[in-house]
Amino acid sequence: MKITVIAVTKSGVELAQRVSQCLTRAGHQVKTYKPAHLPGEGTPYVQPLSLLVGREFSLCQGMVLIMALGIAVRVLAPHLRSKVSDPGVVVMDEKGNFAISLLCGHMGGANQLARELAAATGAVPVITTATEAQGLLAVDVLAQKYNLAIESLEKAKKVNACLVNGDGEVFISSEFPLPLPQKGYKIIPWPEATSAGFTGWLVLITNRVFDPPSPKVLFLRPRNLVAGIGCRKGVGAETVKSALFCALSLAGRSAASLRALATIERRSGEEGLQEVARELGLPLAAFTAEEINNMLEKAPHLSRSSFVKERIGVEGVCEPTALLAAPRGQLILG
Repeated sequence: MKITVIAVTKSGVELAQRVSQCLTRAGHQVKTYKPAHLPGEGTPYVQPLSLLVGREFSLCQGMVLIMALGIAVRVLAPHLRSKVSDPGVVVMDEKGNFAISLLCGHMGGANQLARELAAATGAVPVITTATEAQGLLAVDVLAQKYNLAIESLEKAKKVNACLVNGDGEVFISSEFPLPLPQKGYKIIPWPEATSAGFTGWLVLITNRVFDPPSPKVLFLRPRNLVAGIGCRKGVGAETVKSALFCALSLAGRSAASLRALATIERRSGEEGLQEVARELGLPLAAFTAEEINNMLEKAPHLSRSSFVKERIGVEGVCEPTALLAAPRGQLILG
């Protein structure tokens, strides 16, 4: 996680150094800022605090503001956009008494960051989200914990409201083995949950696309699909995208479950492929001809083409690269 730590006072700078060290040891990438006129470690800043916060707000995934809560609210306010894209923000007083989850506690990870800081510095974590107050696991926290894409944020809000207010039951089912939450949810075996009628909300964890058994269904999409792509030189992004979404439709799978795209090394520089990867926010894995040929040798059931062999030296690209990018996976669409 990319975290920016900003202090405004002498004591705050000392605490910022401790916080930075703790977060770095925990594996985070940390940038620390301090006023230029104060001693101590950290990148000095002279510009107004609001400008520094505004710049870092768009670059980081988490912020630790060591200052009064009121100051933090005022400098953050002009930069707030969405709970989906804003970083999680934790505010600490300069003495390190409290670590307050201020912004994006769930999806931005501020609640967890506050807990980390509290454990590392001895501060008291202050978390005010309703689900945590009742000891419940919010559905967006569940999604973050298991790297699941939330298909509808509006429905996620309603599920959380149902959990907090007790307005009916919340059922949950997963196509894949996961330790599902017990408190607040009623676990339903898969695939029973895909057809049975429910009076409350139903949370389904699956990469499959199908008509839900009721309107009150929230899909959480595991990111567990890889698309192998073979292409001609100079292929356009729209052609790639059209083929990709056609394949997903044929397989009956959700695009939200894509984890990566894959191709042969000599095609990985194609702008059409790179543009689609950028647009979808996916890595583009590239494999050598030797790696592909080894995979084809180990998997005789994969499709082969003499035309492709003549052109680029391997008998296939899309199937073997998909399996190379997902070593424990299986081919669900040739």
